Amino acid sequence: MNRYCEKLNLSSELIPNIDTSQWDTEGYNWAQFHKVLKPHQLKNDKFIEFLKSLGMCSRWIEVFYTPPVQDGVIHSDNTDYLDWTKIYFQYGAVGSTMRWWESDKVMEYRTDTKKDDYHGQVLIAEEEDATIIYEKDLSTPHLVNVGTLHSSHNPTKEKRFALTVALSDINGGRVLWDDALSRLSDYYDK
Repeated sequence: MNRYCEKLNLSSELIPNIDTSQWDTEGYNWAQFHKVLKPHQLKNDKFIEFLKSLGMCSRWIEVFYTPPVQDGVIHSDNTDYLDWTKIYFQYGAVGSTMRWWESDKVMEYRTDTKKDDYHGQVLIAEEEDATIIYEKDLSTPHLVNVGTLHSSHNPTKEKRFALTVALSDINGGRVLWDDALSRLSDYYDK
């Protein structure tokens, strides 16, 4: 088993009901398009209840867009390479991938725009200074490790949207990779 992603076997009733046509993407690249959603915007209370049944919730739900034949920015969601986890749903662009990277040349980048923003600082790397260590098509739901440098890769002619649900313990604190695997053990192929 790798430490980057794990396919989740979720029933169709647990898949968020997102209408990606609601967003204007004309002229946007990955770094320019970013949406933060509230749980009710997933239009799937069963998914929220599913997380609660596992002692988890999400305080940070995001939608990212990768245009046709483009890549996202190589980044880690934190500056300490902590194994933060998200449940990842992809819409469109079957055949696109997520890549995980290594790099000795990273830069800290401030992402928050308000004092109460959930992120704060992330690490970013340039492609010429990084090496791909793992790559996977995530067209089905997956658990993903976003503490490792990662990016989207869309070689297709379709728009690629990714809905990411950051996992937190219901009592506070981010759920890390090993804990997430344990809590979701009934929902992936061991």
